[in-house]
Amino acid sequence: MLSMKMRGTRKAIVLGVTLAVSATLLAGCSAEAGKAAGTDPSPTADSTLRAMLPADIKEAGVLKIGTEAFYPPFEYLDADNSTVVGLDMALFHAIGAELGLKVDVTNMAFDGLLPALDAKRIDVVVAAMTDTKARQAKYDFVDYFLTGQGIVVPAGNPKAITGVEGLCGRKVAALEGSTQVSLLEKFNTAECAGNAITVTALATDADAMLQVHSGRADASFSQDAVARYNAAADGGKGKFEIGNDQPLLPVVMGPMFTKEDAGLRDAVKATVEKLIADGTYQSILDKHDLGSGAVTEVMVNGGTL
Repeated sequence: MLSMKMRGTRKAIVLGVTLAVSATLLAGCSAEAGKAAGTDPSPTADSTLRAMLPADIKEAGVLKIGTEAFYPPFEYLDADNSTVVGLDMALFHAIGAELGLKVDVTNMAFDGLLPALDAKRIDVVVAAMTDTKARQAKYDFVDYFLTGQGIVVPAGNPKAITGVEGLCGRKVAALEGSTQVSLLEKFNTAECAGNAITVTALATDADAMLQVHSGRADASFSQDAVARYNAAADGGKGKFEIGNDQPLLPVVMGPMFTKEDAGLRDAVKATVEKLIADGTYQSILDKHDLGSGAVTEVMVNGGTL
């Protein structure tokens, strides 16, 4: 069972990338791969959970995760401009400790994540990925967070965009390859048929925000938690607001695994269940001001979108 009580406001946190940086520079940073600091294997690992791991990962002692670190509050660069932090990273460091694994994080372009997973350069994609039926055809999800979609508009919401219908006939920016781009394209065949949305897909969510700030887009469309984070962060204060009162089109999200890695998938699922039971999971979500997105049941491939 899922619980959802998404709040309409969010604590302002400084964005690692400010709106003063050009979209070109941001896109270039996104495309560069880099390593973030991991954690040492925990001496208090859970032996039962560790026994569930595939032999090669257990022997290596490392869990290799891939992410795109321009999607706060789920993953973003810390003040050192190198270490990847955020909700997903905090959860996976806790998961790694329970499994007795060092967590090794590779930051790469969003569109490089699935090829890296397919090529086994990483073990799991941890990048606030929405669980969808289309993705389930090739990959497995462990759904550990409930979210929805959000609309970022200029301060004052000059075009009165408050929901999907308000996007019809507008210019809307979103992250390339994201669920949000797919949703916008679906809207053009349904709610917005005959009054299509002009969709601009960009390399990072920060690029989409810059499109709105410059007037080249009427709105950006992203995960609700991301939209609220960006609008409330120092770079967005006074420039943006959220058009929707409540998250639109609720969805579940979580880490992605190849179908062949069912053993690792199940070990991660069992570990998240333990973290929920002992309170660690809720504590981590609350620390990131995302407690309202908590799930009470961890599902595999529970997405219905």
